[in-house]
Amino acid sequence: MGLAVSRLEFFVLTFDKENWPIGQFFLSSLVYLLQVYDCWYGRRIRCSLPSTNLHKRCHMDTLKKFQDRFLFSPQHAFKFGVEREFFLADRSGTIVPRAQSVYEALYAQWGDLFTYELSACQIESRTEIVQAESLHEHLRECEEKLDDVLVSLGLQKLYIEVAPNDMSLAVYPDPSGRYAALKASMPKDVLLAACRVAGTHVHIGMPDAATALRVYNSVVKHCDRLSQLGDGSHGQRLMIYKKVAPQCQPLPYKNWEHFHEVAQKEGFANNLRNCWTLIRLTKHGTIEFRMFGVTQSLSRVVAWANTCRELCVDAAYS
Repeated sequence: MGLAVSRLEFFVLTFDKENWPIGQFFLSSLVYLLQVYDCWYGRRIRCSLPSTNLHKRCHMDTLKKFQDRFLFSPQHAFKFGVEREFFLADRSGTIVPRAQSVYEALYAQWGDLFTYELSACQIESRTEIVQAESLHEHLRECEEKLDDVLVSLGLQKLYIEVAPNDMSLAVYPDPSGRYAALKASMPKDVLLAACRVAGTHVHIGMPDAATALRVYNSVVKHCDRLSQLGDGSHGQRLMIYKKVAPQCQPLPYKNWEHFHEVAQKEGFANNLRNCWTLIRLTKHGTIEFRMFGVTQSLSRVVAWANTCRELCVDAAYS
């Protein structure tokens, strides 16, 4: 700006005497306008900087809040947690929507070792966070506790991955109303698909966010192999599940910022349970493997869990 004014002033000095008043007025006005522009433009730039910085700070705060949803813990690194879903049936083997009475009886005795699912015809057992050598024993204890309650209610659990397509579509009356809202939002065929499948989910604890993302990006490459390993229905379970979650194949993330962007786009940034992929990072600070089916064999469940852990350890330390 200063250079431009100097040139204009030099131009004024070179005007001839006859046209001096006109030239002086014209160029003085132009200099004034340029000075006004310089003042306004400079102020606009200066005013925009705090706004830009504020936007950046807000973005970083939102990203940090997202990361804080994941409760990673060095204490639980590479330990196990296993969830097993079962269909409930009466003594004749007919699947029945009795999850509420079963859950209430289980919760009264064992607390959070058991929980409910979307379908009122299912119950889920959950181990505590355990080391590899004690996983089999914890699975056995959970199963015995569940069986005791089921027998007292005249019920049994079924070791099946896919229920008949004429099963009840009653959903569990959870206090939050989440399941009722899901039922209302789902077409009937999608709701049926969601209710018809049961599985086994393996959790592997992660020590911190950086390790978790690195390990996740490695293990997603093995999703198809793990799906075949855990299949007990000739692919039918996952085929039905894809009606509920067509984009269930897990994909890698470039970094945590990219992960957050995907979570916002897919609608699970504020509720991580709304991520439906077959491998996912969870609020518990774990990587969850969700592709395994249902089996009566505890040794097979332990083998699935050990395979997942080996992949995670290799990815963390390779």
